[in-house]
Amino acid sequence: MENIEHEGIEIAVKLMAVAARTAPKTGGLDFIKIRVLTNEEKAQVAYKMEELAEIKKNILGRKDPTRGEAGRIDWISDAKAVTNSDVLILIGIQGKKVQNFNCGGCGFSTCAEMAKTKPLSVEEKDFPGPFCIFRVMDLSIAVCSAAKIAMDLNVDNRMMQKIGIASLKLGFLKPCDLIIGLPLSVSGKNIYFDRVDKIEAWKILEAKTE
Repeated sequence: MENIEHEGIEIAVKLMAVAARTAPKTGGLDFIKIRVLTNEEKAQVAYKMEELAEIKKNILGRKDPTRGEAGRIDWISDAKAVTNSDVLILIGIQGKKVQNFNCGGCGFSTCAEMAKTKPLSVEEKDFPGPFCIFRVMDLSIAVCSAAKIAMDLNVDNRMMQKIGIASLKLGFLKPCDLIIGLPLSVSGKNIYFDRVDKIEAWKILEAKTE
């Protein structure tokens, strides 16, 4: 990447962080955390995604080996995209910070009941829920605000929950327990779309769920 383009993406990621920070939040309570990973940390995330690809293959493949392989390919494709990205930014939130509305959106009768529920193990599940639905909405708004800035500045990007899963398992962005990753790229072709391997994998996965 040329120096002028590198300078441009550095400006873009800073403006994305601003957008995520100033995004509307329920009740004006801010539990969002933002982190731009180093190149070494980015490589760690990609490697963890490759490890998880094999785990997903084994889980999905117990009943259907074809579906298991498709799941592996899907994860590997995203891992390659992370490796080829210029910058990786994480946006996360503390999902158990309840709003005390007792709305039932989390599946529990009261916020107190949800808050005292033992979280799922991050080693066994992708995300250590349950989470307050308002915190999930807050994260969604923050991530979309950041992605819009990237789009407006013509920086190729993609929201990836797989990055969030890998980052949680690596212990990044604590104390957040819900994370979304936004990889960024500046090149002659958007590296996040038209990926033949991912498209073929999803055809298999979607066909198997019909």
